[in-house]
Amino acid sequence: MQKIVVVGGGYAGLGAIGPLQRLEEAELILIEPGTGHQLIPELPEALAKHDSIEHHVVPYERLFTETRVQHVRQYATNVDLTRRTVLLDNGDDVKYDWLILCPGSEPSLPPIPGLRDVAHTLRDASDARGIKDALKYGKDQRVAVIGGGLTGVEVAGMLAHDHDVILVEAFDRLLPALGLGLSQYAYRRLVAAGVTVVMGQKLVRVNPPHIELEKDHYEYDVLIWAGGITPPRWIRQTELPLDDRGYPRADSYGQVLPNVFVAGDLWHVVVDGQEIPATAQLAALAGDFVGNTIVNRITKNNPGPEFRPRLRGMLISLDEGQGVGWVLHGGIPVRGFSARTLKNISFQQYRLKLSKIFDRPWPL
Repeated sequence: MQKIVVVGGGYAGLGAIGPLQRLEEAELILIEPGTGHQLIPELPEALAKHDSIEHHVVPYERLFTETRVQHVRQYATNVDLTRRTVLLDNGDDVKYDWLILCPGSEPSLPPIPGLRDVAHTLRDASDARGIKDALKYGKDQRVAVIGGGLTGVEVAGMLAHDHDVILVEAFDRLLPALGLGLSQYAYRRLVAAGVTVVMGQKLVRVNPPHIELEKDHYEYDVLIWAGGITPPRWIRQTELPLDDRGYPRADSYGQVLPNVFVAGDLWHVVVDGQEIPATAQLAALAGDFVGNTIVNRITKNNPGPEFRPRLRGMLISLDEGQGVGWVLHGGIPVRGFSARTLKNISFQQYRLKLSKIFDRPWPL
């Protein structure tokens, strides 16, 4: 019997488990310390005053009931490639025949003086709870959001209704993953909502209660860092072949070494020389692809076609009623209420997909 181990129960990990369940003669093991699947793209929504963080976490127990998935609630700490085992934080290890590494990522906190001492990040539900505990939900509290990418823009937009928000982006525009017109629309919408947007300046020092930029400085009460991600530290300490950024070197099938694959944030997907931005949508597609690839190799001794993801769009919330982004493969731009509505629909579509993968009642 083939023993297939998946490290990480996020979008990529659950995406991989879906097709792997078709293998009747396989033992499926998920190594994941958490108790629930965290819907990370929804976490900015969870920061709203009357929202519940628990609403954005789907318990694994609910998903895995009556499945063959064995949930090992431990942290992975290393991989012994010679013995084909995953080492756990409690001293145990788990043997594998096939291994899929998709533990997600960590916030990339640069060595800016004072930053690590005060910065909140938003990578999981625990981070969201920490931020909500620090918020007063009053306009007399200033929240500094550092990073004008997807997460930073959404956090700034969601908090603007109840807080004095400043959004800092080192680049000369917001949302570089979108076209210029959509980026400018997001800027105008945030400014209209009362957000102070500062672009073209890097954060150089945090000296509470001030953030110091290259030219200006501002007072703040709560600082949220949304300035990028990096591979988990334990991945960078393995003997896996890594690139200069610490990411495993994977081929167009997500394979790093024989029978060792990556998916999600660990897989830098490049198509026709262009790197595809890491998103939950890409992670889910990559996980499903890697799962199917392993099924094909076991049952047909053929990996099938290379990974060429067909993204359905990219949608960003600007507040509880407005959004911006694009949809369909041709990149049709959408903005305003329609974009926000489509994003809400995408959240429900993903939950429906989970219910089908694990044959669970809807809604989850």
